[in-house]
Amino acid sequence: MQIIDLSRKLYDGLKTHASHPRVIINDFVTHAFSAPRYQAPCRGFATKQLLISDHAGTHVDAPSHFVPEGLSIEQESLDKYLGPALLVDVSYKELRRPVDRELLQEALEKSGLTVQAGAIVLIRAWADSWDHADFHESAGLEISGARWLVERGAKAIGIDLGNIEDNADMTRKVHVFLLGAQVPIYENLANLEALPAGQRFYFMGLPLALTGCTGSPVRAVALVGKGAPC
Repeated sequence: MQIIDLSRKLYDGLKTHASHPRVIINDFVTHAFSAPRYQAPCRGFATKQLLISDHAGTHVDAPSHFVPEGLSIEQESLDKYLGPALLVDVSYKELRRPVDRELLQEALEKSGLTVQAGAIVLIRAWADSWDHADFHESAGLEISGARWLVERGAKAIGIDLGNIEDNADMTRKVHVFLLGAQVPIYENLANLEALPAGQRFYFMGLPLALTGCTGSPVRAVALVGKGAPC
């Protein structure tokens, strides 16, 4: 079984979206500072202090992110965040072409896969580097595509963009629809090109138990091949 890391690395200064703060990571206690308190063989301990958004890096959205009365991340059932998954690769699309129902159907026909009830659907919409100037200009999932995936039983949907839908559309129809239906949204997934074409895999992207938060950074992974739970 192969484990494929689908997560962006978090580092000091990282800013993954204009509407969220940058990541701050600094020394809280160093080995040199704490060493005098201890005796050999201990040479002290070190810890870091983190200041991050609940939507930093690769993350998952809770309903409360866009639904004021929605559940916060620690209130959601963990079974939503792991399970059989498939990749829908539409990275060949034009930059401003939205990922609508027709594009999803076309890509699935090419792969020979179908969306089954309880599946986690990952969308590869970006073929260039993450720091490319056009990254945040790429159109993401359109509402017809979101509805089509949910109608077929998708229990969670992820994408390799910083926003699952078009940044320019301030109605945020896709967020409101999916989170209103309690379908988790993963954003800023990485390395989707490493996933096998036309093959199902097992996905895990567990959130931290952050009380009252609207989302959580995750370590997203795919389990592929012989021995994978799927």
